[in-house]
Amino acid sequence: MNNAQQPAMPAPAHVNLPMKVLVADDILASRQELLQIVRELGHEAIEAASGEEALHLIDTLHPDVLLLDLLMPGMNGFEVARAIRKRVTGKWLPVIVLSALQGDEHYAQALASGAADCLLKPVNPAILHAKLRQYQRILVMQDNLSLMAQRQHAIHEHIADAIITIDQNGRISELNRAARSLFALGNDQVHDDVSIMQLTGLEMGFLLAHAEVEIHLQPEAVKHFSVSYNHWHMGSQEFCTIALHDLSEARRIERMKDEFLATVSHELRTPLTSILGALGLLAAGAGGPLPERALQLAHVAKRNGDRLSRLIDDVLDLTKLEGNRMPLNQRPTDLAPLIREAVNANTGYAQRSDVTLQFEHDTMVCRAQVDPDRFLQIMANLLSNAIKHSPKGKVVRVDLTQNQGQLQVDVVDEGPGIDPAFRKKLFEKFSQADGSDQRAIGGTGLGLYISRMLVEKMGGAIHAESRVTGGATFSITLPCLTQPHEAPWILCIAQDHQLLERMADWLLELGRVELVNNLAGADAMVRRMGPPAAVLANPQAQGSVDAFCAGLLSLQMPARIVLMSDAFDAGFASRQGMGWLSATATPRQEIINRVRAMLADQNGGLNHGSV
Repeated sequence: MNNAQQPAMPAPAHVNLPMKVLVADDILASRQELLQIVRELGHEAIEAASGEEALHLIDTLHPDVLLLDLLMPGMNGFEVARAIRKRVTGKWLPVIVLSALQGDEHYAQALASGAADCLLKPVNPAILHAKLRQYQRILVMQDNLSLMAQRQHAIHEHIADAIITIDQNGRISELNRAARSLFALGNDQVHDDVSIMQLTGLEMGFLLAHAEVEIHLQPEAVKHFSVSYNHWHMGSQEFCTIALHDLSEARRIERMKDEFLATVSHELRTPLTSILGALGLLAAGAGGPLPERALQLAHVAKRNGDRLSRLIDDVLDLTKLEGNRMPLNQRPTDLAPLIREAVNANTGYAQRSDVTLQFEHDTMVCRAQVDPDRFLQIMANLLSNAIKHSPKGKVVRVDLTQNQGQLQVDVVDEGPGIDPAFRKKLFEKFSQADGSDQRAIGGTGLGLYISRMLVEKMGGAIHAESRVTGGATFSITLPCLTQPHEAPWILCIAQDHQLLERMADWLLELGRVELVNNLAGADAMVRRMGPPAAVLANPQAQGSVDAFCAGLLSLQMPARIVLMSDAFDAGFASRQGMGWLSATATPRQEIINRVRAMLADQNGGLNHGSV
């Protein structure tokens, strides 16, 4: 179809269609006159000779507008208007009352009874036409709004995820069909005195602070959900709509994928190890001297076997990272020795490519919260990438600097730089620039993507840019553990502000005390400050105690943790691998002595239970 001759959009419902107008008047001549005017205006006219007949026709024929005479015998217009207000509830029916009486009292009474408008008899056709046109517009808007509301309700009800809307007090406002089914609730069981805590077993703050949660639906039914939410307002009222996406199927597929990859990895690794071992022995002359040509072929085969082994490692790492199943053993680490180790490990590869590696750094200690093994993996990816794209005789330089609380590691090469069209895809999966004019061998396209994910899990960022003088710079930034933060500090977690203030006042003499309300705040504080020497945590109003304790341990804080609560005893805390103090009955000096002992023994490891 020619775009210049697009047909006009169809008009909204009823805009150009006649309305169905019911005329109720006990006087035949007056009724016939009104019927004729309505028909001449292009509308369908229906007649009723009494109020009772008018109500019957309203129930059966569903007119759009009612022209109603006030002073009918039997059931008069006032009574009809009141009856219509009670029985017509799904849609607004405009009632225009008609009367030859002078004065405003009866019109005021009619409007109070439920009428929408008034006309004086005899009716002026022009005025009636204008009023019908106005009500036609209003009815069109009503129909459109009704259709929109029905459509939105149908969409809301048929969303597969559980949709929960709560008010600003955490009370349930609305549940869709999936949510009612998930929590085994009927329509009559959803009311506004049920809280989100009662429904899910989780405090609202905990639920909104976590991307994934575990919900106990029945004593033996536990499901994992991803959480997304949005706050919105309706007038002065604030609401929050929460979407819970069941991860059961995704986890099942992940398990299948992991099992498949584990099987493939095992089936590939076993023969590959034997092949590489045999090739290594052949190249080393274990089977006797090889002709020069055969020796070259053996080295080629071994290099390609090593590349296949690295590919298997990359695929397994990728699977674990994307499934958030790769634990990181993060701890305060001086980056300079790690970078020097990575440079030394890649020196042989650089020499074979006729490239020189240099490492420069500030003299001061540069410490960050990293997993040393995974940081070495990141550096190996960046260094091998820089070497691979560097011309012979050039230098790859590694710089370590500190600026404004951030550590920056730069890997600088003198290669061709980064194609601007490729830069946006540089850190994506299986991304590789066109290697047709490159000297280096191809890679898997996973190294930079894995490096980005690892850096981000350590609280840092990675980016790359081309240099004006040629070459590219790949930069890693990580929060620096500066000297003030390296001093032992204490983390207190509680929703009870009075308890937090009391702990801050009592423990200030022991060192720096940081206060947060929940696990999300604790995670952000640990990422910024590094690990605390001691943690005091109150589980009250933090959702499930088991989930709260698991969340504490997932923060990977190499600190001793003490639960402060009166809801359970030391035995429960010990089973969680943590210490225990009463939140209300423990004297000040006992708390100070306990924390002082924890600070003195901060190098004793992760033995939470011993505190």
